[in-house]
Amino acid sequence: MALVKISRGADIQHNYVNGVSRVSILEGAYKDAAVERISLQPGADFSAELYTREQHNQVFLITAGKGYIVTPRRVFNITEVSVFVPDFDKESVTFHCAADAKETMEIVHFVTELNDYDKTCLVESRMVLPRFRTISQGWTYDEDFKDNSVTTSMMLLEHRNLGRLSMGCVKGNGPIEIGQHIHNELEQWYIMLPGASFTYTAENEKIHVQGGDITYTPHGSHHGSECADGEKFAYVWFELCENGYPGEIK
Repeated sequence: MALVKISRGADIQHNYVNGVSRVSILEGAYKDAAVERISLQPGADFSAELYTREQHNQVFLITAGKGYIVTPRRVFNITEVSVFVPDFDKESVTFHCAADAKETMEIVHFVTELNDYDKTCLVESRMVLPRFRTISQGWTYDEDFKDNSVTTSMMLLEHRNLGRLSMGCVKGNGPIEIGQHIHNELEQWYIMLPGASFTYTAENEKIHVQGGDITYTPHGSHHGSECADGEKFAYVWFELCENGYPGEIK
């Protein structure tokens, strides 16, 4: 059985109802997370289901399209790849794809289960919600298994600030390599952004991925990536720390 689970963007078949399509993917890949692709045609609206802090956490990654997100207090303009985390069930959330958009709005939606660590963090110490952050607003960071002179890494959802969840983005033009490394407690999803093309390796498996693909790799797996000349790193990583981060919460 393959270690890495993959949803190929090219294989997705959308069935639009009132301009909205929802397709569940990577079903059963990890017990505490459900993932779906949401696609909005120009002019369409999608109102998100809301959950309490005792039910689920959820994250929306907008990977393509233009439009905005509406809550009773604010409007967030979507002009590039962005992440949105609602304030649980405190206020309604509606996504709108601009009527004059040249393409559909594409959203990857994660809904995760809450364990005791999550529930404690979300009460005692967490980021202010709702959180809306574009790729260009992410703060940059370096890692020793990357050539940071030619790779740009951006933090979107900080570790320890949304329970077990975190998210970031990696960009770079080939030829370039991200060295083999391991996350002993992190379940990890890669969401390939438009234009991405590179080879991802986990243990003995090599997979060529491109824009629109989404992978899941379980914790404890050595993994890395290679980007050939003419190819590009452009992906968002989403992580769930299975047992919570070590140390005091506050």
